[in-house]
Amino acid sequence: MIKNQLKIGVMSLLLVGLTISCEKSEEVSTMEPVNSNSNSSSKIQLEDLSLSDQSKGALPETSENLGDLFRNAVTPSECGPTELAQVQSKYINAIREEPLALAYNRLYSNLNLYFSYFLDDSEQYFGENGDYTQLMQKRQRELAEFWSMPVTIKVQGQHTANLDNRDNVAAVFYNFYGYKTEDGGVIPLTIDQAYQQADLIMSLNEASPNLPENPYFATDGFASSNRTIVIGDGLPSWLAETGIDEGIVWTGILAHEWAHEIQFLNNSVWYPTGAADNAPEATRYTELEADFFASYFMTHKRGATYNWKRVIDFYDLFFQIGDCSFTNQGHHGTPLQRMAAARAGYELASEMQKQGHILTMDEVHNAYLAAFDHIVQ
Repeated sequence: MIKNQLKIGVMSLLLVGLTISCEKSEEVSTMEPVNSNSNSSSKIQLEDLSLSDQSKGALPETSENLGDLFRNAVTPSECGPTELAQVQSKYINAIREEPLALAYNRLYSNLNLYFSYFLDDSEQYFGENGDYTQLMQKRQRELAEFWSMPVTIKVQGQHTANLDNRDNVAAVFYNFYGYKTEDGGVIPLTIDQAYQQADLIMSLNEASPNLPENPYFATDGFASSNRTIVIGDGLPSWLAETGIDEGIVWTGILAHEWAHEIQFLNNSVWYPTGAADNAPEATRYTELEADFFASYFMTHKRGATYNWKRVIDFYDLFFQIGDCSFTNQGHHGTPLQRMAAARAGYELASEMQKQGHILTMDEVHNAYLAAFDHIVQ
């Protein structure tokens, strides 16, 4: 049974009032609501549910969610088709072709996001079967030491198995969801109602070949301003299906998101008036800097110690989620720009390690500033 203290603790988080920068759907499914005037727990259906107003704004400021890019990048962009798109299409088409998965894909994605970020206080593991837990623990220690972190960063794994656990699902419904009323309000669920909705999810899981085991439902990947990183198993597994070593994928994604945590720590000094004059340029600027920082760590002899050949193989794939839509608010930079940022980070590491020391955060930031015009030319 869900403890009352759990709800009190989570709701206190919601009252912080921080803003959300990664966009999430406000509705929980693509279907129209029915019985929206119901106040009887026996009549509430999944389609009646909505995130509460507080829940919609509960996430603090975050980096752009890699999961949004992965889930939305099936159609080839102006940059052309990619190897990664072929893997994405396999899993996303499986959802599109299966009515239950298609109808409830938003709900499942939101359930896992909110559980992984807010409620999962279990011992963390990485990889569907925990195969990369030791590596990720090692990388977290290395990153904290390498960057002389003044704060502790929490890293949360995300798994499709979360959605096959009745208590986990009920906890999300209880803390974040309610049923919609005719006047547009949302009435919070009781514990009993939350478990009834969780039982409906368990029934859907039994009936669907995609719910919840399709890795699509564990592809969130972002850093937040409250020092928490979430990385879903689906991100590395999709990339690894193209033939690249999954260990370097986990390292690369963590190093990239860790760089965003460094940006959050230094935000007021590094970007006192914002990273750029408009949202697409600001996103591109900070994403390219994260690529620069991550590559510096990954190739430094006192960092992850990868050689450039292995790193470039990873980035060739990772940067396929780059884009050519310069007016898109989530513009990450083109694959060529991102590779230029990574190469500049590698060259800085190669130059500095000859002198036998690690640059500070500020020094690496200043090096990025000096290289920026060359990176985007």
